[in-house]
Amino acid sequence: TLHIWPARRPLAACRAALIATLLPDPGTPEARKALCEKIGGKVVRKIEKKKMPGGQTVEREKEQTEGGILHWGRETENAETLDWFREEIKKAYGGRAPKVLDPFAGGGAIPLEAMRLGCEATASDINPVAWFILKCTLEYPQKLAGQKRPLPAFILKDRAFMEAFFKAQGLGKGDIRKELTKLGHKDLGPADEAPSMFAEDARLEADLAWHVRAWGQWVLAQARKDLARFYPVYADFEPLDPGMKSYERQPMRLVPLKDDGTPDLAALNADFSADYLADRRNPRWVAKPAVAYLWARTVTCKNCRATIPLLKTRWLCKKDRKRVLLTMEPNKDRTGVVFGIETDVPVKGSNPAQRREYDKRLGAGTMSRAGARCPCCPAIMTMEDIRVRGQSKELGEVMTAVVVDGAKGKEYRLPTDHERAAAADAGNHIDRIFADVPFGAPEEPTPAGGGRGAGRAFSVQGYGIMKWRDLFTPRQLAALGAFVKATRAAHGSMQEAGYPSEWSQGVTAFNYCSIARLADRNSKICTWQVGADKIGHTFTRFALPITWDFVEVMPWADSSGGYGQAVDWVSQVSEHVSEAALHAPSALAQSSSATTISNGMYDVILTDPPYYDAIPYSDLMDFFYIWLRRTLHRLAALSDTVFRAPLGPKWDAERNDGELIDDESRHAGDAKKSRQAYEDGMSHAFEAMHKAL
Repeated sequence: TLHIWPARRPLAACRAALIATLLPDPGTPEARKALCEKIGGKVVRKIEKKKMPGGQTVEREKEQTEGGILHWGRETENAETLDWFREEIKKAYGGRAPKVLDPFAGGGAIPLEAMRLGCEATASDINPVAWFILKCTLEYPQKLAGQKRPLPAFILKDRAFMEAFFKAQGLGKGDIRKELTKLGHKDLGPADEAPSMFAEDARLEADLAWHVRAWGQWVLAQARKDLARFYPVYADFEPLDPGMKSYERQPMRLVPLKDDGTPDLAALNADFSADYLADRRNPRWVAKPAVAYLWARTVTCKNCRATIPLLKTRWLCKKDRKRVLLTMEPNKDRTGVVFGIETDVPVKGSNPAQRREYDKRLGAGTMSRAGARCPCCPAIMTMEDIRVRGQSKELGEVMTAVVVDGAKGKEYRLPTDHERAAAADAGNHIDRIFADVPFGAPEEPTPAGGGRGAGRAFSVQGYGIMKWRDLFTPRQLAALGAFVKATRAAHGSMQEAGYPSEWSQGVTAFNYCSIARLADRNSKICTWQVGADKIGHTFTRFALPITWDFVEVMPWADSSGGYGQAVDWVSQVSEHVSEAALHAPSALAQSSSATTISNGMYDVILTDPPYYDAIPYSDLMDFFYIWLRRTLHRLAALSDTVFRAPLGPKWDAERNDGELIDDESRHAGDAKKSRQAYEDGMSHAFEAMHKAL
């Protein structure tokens, strides 16, 4: 998935639906069966061995498919079969590529598969975020697939990047060493000097995906330089090979930063000789960078005035071999609580049900359906109490724990005073960071929600989250602003370097997708997944609910949620869609209503339209719209037109058109009028589709 879009259809299902629609009926049961097997593969039964918890091995018969082009990856494994389908589809339309339209294209699954099958694909959607996704999924890959451009000079100095690049080109170890030597790389470390911006060697020309990786690293470096002071790094004194020698423990130390924002661990270890550090058994300062910061909202007790942390659970990690608990006790003057970390929490109970019940009681937080239980007195803050405090801007936040990257995986510790101060200090720099971002910090209103229709997906305004900026901590807001600013600066650098405009726009568009993935893991809606030791999404379901305890990602953490991993993922997706685009004669993304389709232009219309009040697409996607609009502003005239409004289109009463969903909040609370508007709109859309065939 390149970018989140609600209820995106599976690619395999879209591929199968398109083939069934585009090809004529084979005519006989035998021919139909053969065609179905060519599409989905043959069902075979295989014996699978599985080791059970008691140690015994059991055999089970399992059905699976062999062949076909639907199972993930088989569209490339069975490329000859896919080529056969492309030719058969052309034959069915007199030797030409059929024209396929999806007027409710959304995330672009149907038009992407139409493009893969060699069709002329047109994708349309009224939502600007959908239009942007379609541009990245269809247009940029179709226009830029197969093209290569010289890599920028700054990335030629990055040994690890260039080594990975040469390896991807199929070079062996010896040839890679030769190429790295040509670039000035020694056995270790960066190159002494970088070649000119555009290298003349054809081996240094790269496709779109590698440019997305390269410029993604540039964006990360710029943002890190801007933000590093807000994300302190600490080091522990320990050997690289633990358990080999006894040594005196020391308190962890703050690692100083270099000018580029990276930690200067060498400064802490400067007193140790090279021979000492070469022996991995010797203790030294080892950096433990943060992966994530765990937070809880707080409310003041109406009875004793203590600060109550709103915790749904106190479990930090609950896995078979790793059980970590956040402890909580009232402080001495009972004005709040003192947190602690308990590791290696024992399992108790003679059967699974008893163990689950024990863990539930042991890890219980302060929150329940009744409200928040004060740990300092018997009072309960009801949900209504909490809502009133939220609407009065009286809900606070407290950092409860820090997740760090240790030698054997993630470790948990309490935050330091310096870390709390650094997080708070980020709020003092928001104006500076957003001074270079169009439209400034996101002051646009969040969805009001309410009613029985699609608006029921939103509850944040009930707790005082009235603007989109309120959905982020000051540090999260500063981080996203810095990445938007750096992405825009990268586009300017590409233009100055002489890259073609469409190439620069394509790379910038994919780099924004990395920001979108970062935002999805970096809001006050995200929660820590205690069973998986990782950050959850903002959109674990398609709603914006209030969450009591949330997680903040460290933006350059080398784990899920970090910007670097987002760049890796986006570049892989760009390779995938570029491969699909090689077979399409044309691809077009349109920003328009489904009721305004040109007549008599298409051979096939295949779509998955919105269903009544199931999903409030535009309100949800405004979460991304606000960042996308700021990133793309004045980079291209068309995107400025599409993103001219502060938020995505909802319902235009004057034109009697807009997003076709059943949401009474857009019709002054009139449920009957909302339903009628949806049904009338869908009727007009299907009339337009009929005329377009």
